[in-house]
Amino acid sequence: MEPVVEEQAFLDRAYTRLDDLRAQLAIRAESVLRAPATGTAQDRLERQGLLDVIAQQSRAAASAEQRLYFGRLDRDEAADVDDSPAAERTVRLGRIGLRDESGEPLLVDWRAPQAAGFYQATTAEPMGVRRRRRIFTRERAVTHVEDEDLADPTAGVGERAASAAVTAPRDGRMADIVATIAADQDRIVRSPLNRVTVVQGGPGTGKTVVALHRAAWLLYTHRDRLARDGVLVVGPSNAFCRYIEQVVPSLGEPDVVLLTPGQLHPGVSTSLVDPPEVARVKGDLVMAQVVARAVSQRVRLPAGDLTVRLGDGSTARVSAARLAAARASVPRRSTYHAGREPFLRRVLDDLARDRAARRGEDATDPDVRAAHLSDLVEDAEVRRTVNLLWLPTTPERVVDRLLSDPDVLAAAADGLLDARQQRLLLRPAGSPWTVDDVPLLDEAAVRLGEFVRPVPRAAPVEEDYAELTVADPLARDRAAGTLADRAAADRDWVYGHVVVDEAQELSRMAWRALARRCTRRSMTIVGDLQQTAHPAGASDWNEVLDWAGDHLDLHTLTVTYRITRQTAATATELLVRAGGVAPDLRPIRDGEPTETVLCALDELGDVVLARTDDDGGRTGVIVPDALVGPVAQVLGGRPEFGFGDDALDAPVAVLTARESKGLEFDHVLVVDPDGLLNQSRLGSDAYVACTRATRTLHLVRLV
Repeated sequence: MEPVVEEQAFLDRAYTRLDDLRAQLAIRAESVLRAPATGTAQDRLERQGLLDVIAQQSRAAASAEQRLYFGRLDRDEAADVDDSPAAERTVRLGRIGLRDESGEPLLVDWRAPQAAGFYQATTAEPMGVRRRRRIFTRERAVTHVEDEDLADPTAGVGERAASAAVTAPRDGRMADIVATIAADQDRIVRSPLNRVTVVQGGPGTGKTVVALHRAAWLLYTHRDRLARDGVLVVGPSNAFCRYIEQVVPSLGEPDVVLLTPGQLHPGVSTSLVDPPEVARVKGDLVMAQVVARAVSQRVRLPAGDLTVRLGDGSTARVSAARLAAARASVPRRSTYHAGREPFLRRVLDDLARDRAARRGEDATDPDVRAAHLSDLVEDAEVRRTVNLLWLPTTPERVVDRLLSDPDVLAAAADGLLDARQQRLLLRPAGSPWTVDDVPLLDEAAVRLGEFVRPVPRAAPVEEDYAELTVADPLARDRAAGTLADRAAADRDWVYGHVVVDEAQELSRMAWRALARRCTRRSMTIVGDLQQTAHPAGASDWNEVLDWAGDHLDLHTLTVTYRITRQTAATATELLVRAGGVAPDLRPIRDGEPTETVLCALDELGDVVLARTDDDGGRTGVIVPDALVGPVAQVLGGRPEFGFGDDALDAPVAVLTARESKGLEFDHVLVVDPDGLLNQSRLGSDAYVACTRATRTLHLVRLV
């Protein structure tokens, strides 16, 4: 039988089973919904648990619709395959596992141990594999197959398949490489869970797709743990998150949290960046101490004794020494809000003792003090005065005051930041949050701890002051929705695994925030130190990840499938000209020479469109930060061009170098390459811009 005909027959069978599975899941969901309910909390919990499982399976089945079946292994007859019969020596691989009508395996999930040979077998180490076949499909039809005879040392189908996948026209979203993962990439994908796995590699070496496939593999292999705790993927921009959002679901894992560094604090979503000098200060670890002081200094004790006049005209007093003792009684490791309650209790007790003594009563009698304490708590002036000593607050208020009030900043930064650094940080109150503010907010949130508001009393209290009455914390229900929804909304959520892309751009403060979200030290970190643009970003992985200790594993990828030799030469020449170091890159493809174009700004649109094509591919126009406004004025009214978060939905995306990180386009036009060279350290932005191209690169110099 012809290979295409044979594989089409199997593909039809596999899709029939997939359709059956989806129908069965729909029936199961309907059955759970129609089942009589007892009305108990246990019943609701069990029903919701069943529905969550069915929903996850349904999403995985739906995501497998495209390219359900892509690979086949034919094992050597002499290979030891656990004494399997000959029929089991053929293993067919797909996005998800499927069973036939009798319950026997029909399609093996690509993440299963049996699938490792598809990625790792070589002619030198065939792993018992005689032939590897790749099946290429469009919708539900087999278009062609490619066989690799592992007994033939000249076979190179794997490399050709990877190259073909890269040169296919872009569609504005990242494609998965599940059918073309190389052996060195697969070994990273299948590396142990409890490690901080770092993948260093130049542009186009497959770092991002390896990281995402690793996330999917870990969810499959360690489902009991990760399905409970979830996986967080941190990408450099909203555009990048939209670019990759379909990859993990297409691998059979739809429930993954996607965030940018500007979204790590719930309620904040920002892509604004600080000037480089400001970002450098905010990214330094010394800011953790500055924020800690700013929180601690929110406790405002008077210089002398505290006297309170009650509504009935009487007074009560606490000496400065007793106030200091109450402050000192709070454990040093307590959070701000955890320390507030014991402090207030001590102060109120001292006021009750003083009031009893003034009335000639026995201040040592607990019943006497309790009666006075009740009067004190009911008195509005007492509540106001005592609350002002230790007001509940929010991370947002702490950081905003720290960055806008010179006196607050000077007190918190004394001996830590010099006068110039303090001037750089200061800005108007209420300024929009920036990406480098987010780690400061996270630090403040940790230092503050949670404030649990007591049960409201009947007497109204001014809006700015919390109730003084201390109540037991009320049980809080987690937000409804999927695990991903709950995790994204909970700042204290600890993930089972964290993936960080473009990790070289994170400051030490940002790493501090991320480490809190993955206390088990289970991470996949991918980046390229040659592309570091953030002034407080990474220059050495061991240095910025020193908190990982002996959990750190470093892998390096050097074979680049994305960029051609010509593009690599251009990007490297620009990088070296700006003082950077030539990267270790091994492109496997030749392409067209880089073109240099001279044009006026108002001609840019026509120049770009003349270098796009009609094959469904995508074009990227990458501009220096200083030209964003002028270019938007010239191109903004034309429907072919897209900007900002929606740029990838247009045929031509106009982006800054920062926004383009992690993305790829068929054709790239780098506008004012000298401007890009000069706006970042060692020319990294120009290097990033050039290496987004999979087919053609054009340098546009404005005249």
